[in-house]
Amino acid sequence: MKIDRKYLIAGAIGLVTITGALAYLQYTRLMNYVIKVGKIKINKIALNNIDFNLILNFENKSNISFDIKNQTYDIYLNNVFIAKAENQSITKINAKSVSQIGLNIKFDPSTAVKKLGLGTLDLLSKPDKVMLKVDVKLKVKLYGITISLPYVFESSLKDLTSEKK
Repeated sequence: MKIDRKYLIAGAIGLVTITGALAYLQYTRLMNYVIKVGKIKINKIALNNIDFNLILNFENKSNISFDIKNQTYDIYLNNVFIAKAENQSITKINAKSVSQIGLNIKFDPSTAVKKLGLGTLDLLSKPDKVMLKVDVKLKVKLYGITISLPYVFESSLKDLTSEKK
């Protein structure tokens, strides 16, 4: 029995379409996440060096477990680049859970203040005018494929330092 060529082509198109739809469904599930600040541990504070560890809570709302291969964070104050932080260690993220991801951040606050054109007093007296933006790029390994998960966090210094009720 010979199969007609048009049926083979239709079957191949159907297989590619179904595979693409399933891959897209997994990607949309994976993009259902929330990152929140967990803990901050200050290692060193000086006029020309601030060093602290930041623990982020990564809430994975999907039913897919994956590994974060590396993390890159570009940190901006009032749209001025201040620092870059990276973590190259692999972090396991479990399905439908909150996992902690750690990051060490070091920067020179005097250079940051000069770049901003503000004085330290301005930063402290006008926290609502100082905007923090963190451009996060996570490289995630899922089913042997590496994909990027982008995330942008924006907040004012006032919101970050106010007590949550």
